Amino acid sequence: MSIETEEIPEFPRGGEPDRDGIAEEDHKIPLWFNLSFAGTIVFALIYTPYYLFSGWSQTGQWEAEVAAAEERRAAVVASLPDTNPYRGDAAAIAAGEQVYLTTCVACHKPDGSGLVGPSLVDPYWKYGDADADLFETVSEGRPAGMPPWGSQLGNEKIWQVLAYIETLPKSEAPGVGAPDYQPTGG
Repeated sequence: MSIETEEIPEFPRGGEPDRDGIAEEDHKIPLWFNLSFAGTIVFALIYTPYYLFSGWSQTGQWEAEVAAAEERRAAVVASLPDTNPYRGDAAAIAAGEQVYLTTCVACHKPDGSGLVGPSLVDPYWKYGDADADLFETVSEGRPAGMPPWGSQLGNEKIWQVLAYIETLPKSEAPGVGAPDYQPTGG
């Protein structure tokens, strides 16, 4: 019976083991690495006081961007007509009917009495019934349901749809979306 002996690693340099041809080396850190590290420290020493004392903040930048967007929006709104330029124009009303039947019917029904969206034929208008108010509602949308259609339809088609809606037979009964609306059983 033989007793196996464990191999003892060789220590060629001052006690550092050499295993499978892989040796621990003691190389100096490259100059580029040290210069990069020193550069980040110098950058931090310059940037930190600048950031702290320049008055810049992301909140300030956001507020400035919102203010600029509001100015652009106000300029666009000011350039829009206050009244419907297609009121009474038969060709525009026919074009508006086509857009209404393809885009608006899903929420407002063909007769405008409302389904998911509010009635367009009752006297109640939550956001106003002036032409400019109606245009803004369709173009920009409203919270809790009305999506913005301005980018998809454009100003001309929106005015045409509004001209068509004016021709729908009106009802005095509060429709879908009115405060006094009572759904009928059925």
